[in-house]
Formats: sequence, structure tokens, C-alpha cells
Amino acid sequence: MIRISGQHYMRLFAVSVVVMLLVLQTGCWSRKEIETLAFVMASGVDFAEMPNRIMLTAQIAKPKALAAAAMGGSDLERAVWTVSSTGNTIFEAIRHLARQSSRRAFFAHSQWVILGEDVARAGINNVLDAYERDPESRAGAKLAVVKDGKASDFLQTESELESIGAEAYLGILDDASEALSTVVDVDIHEFFKVMASEGIEPVAVRVEIIDRLPDVDVRGQMEQSCISTAPRISGAAVFKDRMLVGWLDEAETRGYNWVRGRVKGSVLTIEDPKEDGQYMTIAILGADSSIEVEMKDDRPVAKVRIQAEANFGETQHMVGRTEDSNLLAKAIIRRFAEAIRQEVHQAIDKAQEEYGSDIFGFGQAIHRKYPKVWKNLRSNWNDDGFKKLNVTVEVKTKIRQIGLVEINLPESR
Repeated sequence: MIRISGQHYMRLFAVSVVVMLLVLQTGCWSRKEIETLAFVMASGVDFAEMPNRIMLTAQIAKPKALAAAAMGGSDLERAVWTVSSTGNTIFEAIRHLARQSSRRAFFAHSQWVILGEDVARAGINNVLDAYERDPESRAGAKLAVVKDGKASDFLQTESELESIGAEAYLGILDDASEALSTVVDVDIHEFFKVMASEGIEPVAVRVEIIDRLPDVDVRGQMEQSCISTAPRISGAAVFKDRMLVGWLDEAETRGYNWVRGRVKGSVLTIEDPKEDGQYMTIAILGADSSIEVEMKDDRPVAKVRIQAEANFGETQHMVGRTEDSNLLAKAIIRRFAEAIRQEVHQAIDKAQEEYGSDIFGFGQAIHRKYPKVWKNLRSNWNDDGFKKLNVTVEVKTKIRQIGLVEINLPESR
């Protein structure tokens, strides 16, 4: 299957808008003619200032600006229009966009659903229902929560490299997933699927708003535009009983990804075993993981098995073949494995001790292997069984290529 990146998707979308505007001037067989639609690329949900009302913010692509850019014209005009409306429900707020927009809001191309932190903490039962029921909504739209902020403010952030905010957010998420694995990549469909499952709680993308200082150095620039706020995507938002309960930082999120088998690529920096104050960077190539559960003394225990492969990325001093090269190799392997183990324990400890939210699916593993045992645990799993669950972590690591470092690195557990 051919994978289309966010940037390629947006280019195809812009070109299709131009072509369809040229071809469909006299009408369309469909009742939804393209010139009557406002293409929503991302939407956000916050509490409105009025009590008991919801504010919906839509980031809408501007066909005129996209068409001009695609045809080689000026790209100075903003490519999106960000507009908000309120209502007693999300569905009503969407309809109220008609008060401000000359075109009907169309969500089939939406890339993101963004929730303000206050909305997510209050519970999402009544928030996401409209997105689940509306046939226009994309199940593949990413779900994110704004840490310490509102969705309406996040949708106003801008990127130096992309003209459409939703495209920038998608590019950051893709790059961070592939290169760092310090984010979670969660869409609406997966979130609902996990939320409906037993023994596991969902997570969502964590996004933040970064304040940018004005750039006063205009050397080499014909024009200058000031970006006051920019997006940042890192970490994860943790849910329990359909409410946001807290956050995982980057290391903890990678620990979560280690357990869930979702580490695609990353870098780990470890201390050099031979030189104090010197470091080695290891480039992760990929990893696999599994969760095993057993019953001991009538209580469940869990083991996480992780296998990781990597290359050397950088050393701060030259390491050559020496008499103690095998000892050095084993020390490097041990520190590599320990770095992974530490991140996993950080994530599990935080989920157990602070949030009482089984985002890893230990309960799900018990449910599958010991369904009769699960019947007695399910009612109070997060607050009792999961918090008391004994979890051990076994890590098997392998460094495949050494580059200039000619030492034999064995596999290690």
C-alpha cells in the first residue's frame, strides 16, 4: 500500500481544488457542489464564556489562496481562515458556523480534532459523540489535547514551513514518531476502540503552544512576517474513565511506546563506560514488545519483554580494538538496555502511582488469558488491581553496526 504523507496529501488537495473549480463551474451531479463547501482542515473544542455552552473553532482552507499558490501566484495571503461559533452542543455549534461562513462547513478532509485541557478534564462523553456519529467526520483525524491551553488558541499557531496549520501539525507528528518516538499517534477511531475495550485506557496526542519572540534580524529577507505562537507536539495525554487525568513527558511517552511496541526510531544517549563525563548516542532502528501475565499466589503478575536493535550514532571519543573491548561492549549493551528499562519503569510508575490508569493494556492481557479471574478484577481494576500489579521488564538489545568502532557487541538481556 502506498503511504501518502501529510505534505503530499495537502498538495494533492490544493491541486484538486483548482481542477474542480475549473471543471465544475456549471454545476455538479452531487448536491454538495465544491464551490458551496468550506473545507475544514482541523477543528477544536473549548468551553464558551457563556455557561453550559461549547465553542467550536474551525481551521478552514481558503480555496482562493490555495489556488493562487498552486498556479504559481502570490502566497502572501493566509491559506486558512480560523473561525469560532458556540452552541449548546457540538452539532449545534457546527451549524452556527453558517452565521459567519458563506460556504457550508465540510469535515470530510479534517486532519485534527483538538480539545482544550479544561474540556478534556471535564470528560469527553458529550464532546466526541458528534464526531463519532457524523458520517462526514474522518475516523482517521488525529485526536489531541492542548496542555495548559485552549484549542482555539492552538489553532491560531503558525509554522515557518507550512501555510496550513493542520499540515504543519501532521508533519511534526509524523517526524517525531519516526525519529524520536516521544509522541503518540492516535486518531479518533483508535481512541474510541480503546475506550470501548476492557482492561485498557486511551491516550491522546499532547500539543502545546510556544511563544515566539519577534525576529528583528531581517538580513537576506525581502519581507518579514512575525509568528507570535508556534505549535509543539510531544508527550501524551492520559485518560481514565473518559476524562483527562494527566500527562506523560517525552521519556515517559517513549517508555509507553516501548511497552506497546510502537517505537519506530529514536536516539538514546548513555554515559561512556570508559570516560567520565563523555557520552555515546545510540540510534534505535526498531523494537518489538510483548506483555505476558501469570498467576502467582492467586494474584496476577506481568512481564514486559522488549527487543530493540540499534546502530551507534556518535561517540565523544574514538574507541578502537583493545584488549578489554569485549568488556566495553558488554558495558555499552548493559547501559543501553538499562536506559530502555528505566524509561519503561518511569511510564509504568507514573500511570500506577499518580493516575491509576492502565494505558498499557495489562488488564486486557489478563482478560484474554484468565477471563474468570478478570471478572473479579474488572470492577475496580484501575484503582486497585493495576496499582498493585507487579510488573517486571526484560530488555534484549542488539547493536548491529559499529562504524569505526571495531568491537564485537554481543546481544544482552
